[in-house]
Amino acid sequence: MRLRPPCVALLCCFAVAPALVSAQETGVVRGRVTDAATGQPVPEVRITVTGLSLEVTSGANGEYLLPAVATGPHEVVARRVGFAAARQTVEVAAEQTAVADFTLRAVAVALDAVVVTGAAAPTPTRVLGSSISVVNGADVAESPAVTVDAALQGMVAGAQITQNSGNPGGGGVSVRLRGTSSIISGSEPLYIVDGVIVDNSSDQLIDLGARSNVQNRLADLDPNDIDRIEVIRGAAAAALYGSRANNGVVQIFTKRGRAGTSQFTWQSRYTTEGVARRLPMNLYPTDAAGNPVTRYDYQDRVFQSGRLLENSLSIDGGDDRTTYYVGGSWTDENGIIPNSAASRKSGRVNLTQQLYPTLRLSLGANYVNSHDEFEPNGEQTTGVITAVLFTPTTFSFFPVNGVYPKAPTGASFANPLEVIDTWKAPQDVTRFFGSVQARYTPRPELAFEYTLGYDGYQQEVDQFIPRGSLSSEPTGRSTAILRDSRIVNSDGVATWAHRAGDRLELNTAAGFNYTWQRIATTTAAATDLLPTGELVSAGAVPFAGQGVVELITLGFYGQETVNWRDRLYVTGALRWDASSTFGPSERWQVFPKLSTSYVVSEEPWFAGSLPGRLFSSLRVRAALGYAGNQPSSANAYGNVDSYVKAVNSGRVGVVNSITLGNSSLRPERQRELVNSITLGNSSLRPERQREFEIGADFGLRQNRVSIEATYYNKLVKDLLLFRPLATSTGYTQRFENIGEMSNKGFELLARSINLETPRVRWATTVTYSHNRNRIERLNVDPFTLGYANRVAVGQPVGFFYGRYYVRDANGAIALDSLGRPKGSVGSKNIGDPNPDWMASLLNEVQLGRSLRLRVLFDGTVGNDVLNFSRRILDIFATGRDAERELLPFGDPNKLPAGYLFARRNIFEEYVEDGSFVKLREVSLTYRVADALARQLRLRAVDVTLAGRNLHTWTHYTGYDPEMNLFGQRTVERGNDFATVPIPRTWTFGVRLTY
Repeated sequence: MRLRPPCVALLCCFAVAPALVSAQETGVVRGRVTDAATGQPVPEVRITVTGLSLEVTSGANGEYLLPAVATGPHEVVARRVGFAAARQTVEVAAEQTAVADFTLRAVAVALDAVVVTGAAAPTPTRVLGSSISVVNGADVAESPAVTVDAALQGMVAGAQITQNSGNPGGGGVSVRLRGTSSIISGSEPLYIVDGVIVDNSSDQLIDLGARSNVQNRLADLDPNDIDRIEVIRGAAAAALYGSRANNGVVQIFTKRGRAGTSQFTWQSRYTTEGVARRLPMNLYPTDAAGNPVTRYDYQDRVFQSGRLLENSLSIDGGDDRTTYYVGGSWTDENGIIPNSAASRKSGRVNLTQQLYPTLRLSLGANYVNSHDEFEPNGEQTTGVITAVLFTPTTFSFFPVNGVYPKAPTGASFANPLEVIDTWKAPQDVTRFFGSVQARYTPRPELAFEYTLGYDGYQQEVDQFIPRGSLSSEPTGRSTAILRDSRIVNSDGVATWAHRAGDRLELNTAAGFNYTWQRIATTTAAATDLLPTGELVSAGAVPFAGQGVVELITLGFYGQETVNWRDRLYVTGALRWDASSTFGPSERWQVFPKLSTSYVVSEEPWFAGSLPGRLFSSLRVRAALGYAGNQPSSANAYGNVDSYVKAVNSGRVGVVNSITLGNSSLRPERQRELVNSITLGNSSLRPERQREFEIGADFGLRQNRVSIEATYYNKLVKDLLLFRPLATSTGYTQRFENIGEMSNKGFELLARSINLETPRVRWATTVTYSHNRNRIERLNVDPFTLGYANRVAVGQPVGFFYGRYYVRDANGAIALDSLGRPKGSVGSKNIGDPNPDWMASLLNEVQLGRSLRLRVLFDGTVGNDVLNFSRRILDIFATGRDAERELLPFGDPNKLPAGYLFARRNIFEEYVEDGSFVKLREVSLTYRVADALARQLRLRAVDVTLAGRNLHTWTHYTGYDPEMNLFGQRTVERGNDFATVPIPRTWTFGVRLTY
């Protein structure tokens, strides 16, 4: 693809702007921030100077220092979520220090909190017509969750965040904002770290039996480095991100350091992991003939107590011109499956330099190296848990004279104990991502900002199956796959604020974004291994493959915000996107947005009105926006979808030079290539979402109680799907825009400060979300993915479709002549994995300065789960239900022989209510008395005991209703098939601050 954008002039502006910097006399502003109720210091308060591009955060002692402030009067603002913003005007003299201390009052309403995501520049939430959730980095770091995205569970209204399995390293996390917005192109949000788009893919490079075995790459981030997270849930707010924001946006900001004395923080945590629940197995003492037998519950052998050790060290500080943050961490985890493990080493450096009063330079770099050891699980017949479900409990897997018995259920089944002891599936990831950002502010009302970012990683995954350990692979197998992924971002934005009198202010922004991405995957494998060989080179029958993807996206945007009397705001914006994933005739796409926000409570008449007597504050808002979803890399536009060399260099089984989705970008690579089975589509365009959102924010009891209520209506057009083609065309399918989908819902976020005294502070946060998903149009026949997840017009995405019980006139299950259940001939809707509603309840109690208690509940209601594990237990008579067939005649609980096997294909039986409430987190933190900390020459000592996934209230009979066999896949939701259970964890941690 050749893109010739008219961006030269804009690029030149950014290139020459620094040359205009002029010297200017400056001074320093310093101060301390304390809590109005307790008098204690408040850390992580954002301190800014109105009209200047200066921002710092307060340290653990509440102190801050603002460097290089131009001389003259300035308004200094202190903001932190959970507190009312405070302002002071100070007079700054050349080479002098001005003092501005702040006392913050805790409130539940935060109209003045500043966000960046979805806006062209830092913007108070009062200006925005759509809702944005903000999560403090302290809440992420305090959570005992292993990954950043898992730490958000229960924290964001409208977000369905699911841990797909209990594998070490996080188990893979799926995030879905305001329902499903695509069928085939994924529903994960766009992730941005410090202004740089990053890769959060979860591709399974080697088949280990379940996509729930796969980590998503957000697991590479260290939660200790996070300053805050901003979450945009819909297109109304995400329009500025164009064709990549259909599923929402999650922007992560890392710590930047602060001016003042250097602060060292060391933290060590030790976590124990255990299986919260086990499946009841068939342990009946006799067989069907009444003969005594020995039975085994191999869950005792395939599960163990896991543990996780984490150590981290960070240093931050600076002076009036330079701030820095340096952090490093090391984690080592042994999972609840023997020989499964995960370790990660990471280091981050963030540096901000105020080169001149008008020029600031920021650098950020993050290096990560991780190693994982996986065990096959879920669905695959070689899986550890799978083999336990498939094999009669009378069979002994224990080795005899060093030889493991082969599973009796078939050639493709493995001995789980042998798999644990001898098979290998390691993964190594080396990743670097970082950015360079320059901000030039020649005048207080004018700013230019440019960001250059990079995200690259190499992922190497191997698998070794020893000779003789699997009947279907008698000579063994070795596989090695290497993936190299690189993303380059180039972003520029110019902002201008103009005040026209006392009542009107205009804020204008214009910018561009360029993203280049390349993914190269190389596969090598071999069978017929040498008796002592593990590497691919030890095999006699090799085969290999290679794939390359290159994608380019270029976008321009403009935005205008009109501010009338600092209470009525109207914002309009346009985004123009071009991408190599679009067909030539649809290369450029436009995404507009329009929003308004009205702070009614600041009108002079409000205080004396009826609403004024009910509410301390009131804001109403509305937004309309469009966003897109690009075709995935595997389905991007091409004359043909994939290419394979016609001649494979004379070597049998060797495939090379596969190029996906960029035929128009690199036509020279099409030589000697044959057509794929997919016909190209020159009219391919992104999925396009229109969202309307309306809401109100209320403050009660002097803003000690806040309620944010939002209704949204989303319609996704141009859904991307494969359309079958007649074989006479030479192809079997074509990727087209052929469907529509809607999501309608309601979100509620309530915060309250229940009690606040100098000794006790108790706050509560409640979230509630309701979403209804529906396929409105589908120009292909209904189809099923996974085992029973169906896509059909008039139904939600992924509803369960399968055979059901035949019933009599009274609704009782019909039985055959042997007393076994009858199943239907046809199929119907038998359940829905999508929840009717989700909710969470968070209580935080602070006792004096020393003790802090945090308790989080969350859950879903109305979602179903296909318990495929129970189906397998029925087929092979390995579950507890099979004992009922072995009971003596005359026992009222006895089932006829073959009853369980007869119902194996009646999927209605295995669709269970997956509603649950979890005690997600409980943490208790004790801060050692200051006097004792000073004796140890420390600023603070914190000791924490925390638990996660402590208890689940549910009627579901499997390991855990939250898990999903298919990981981040969009349609195949709510499937449980031999997936590693999510463990219950207890964490003990110590944090020292110096």
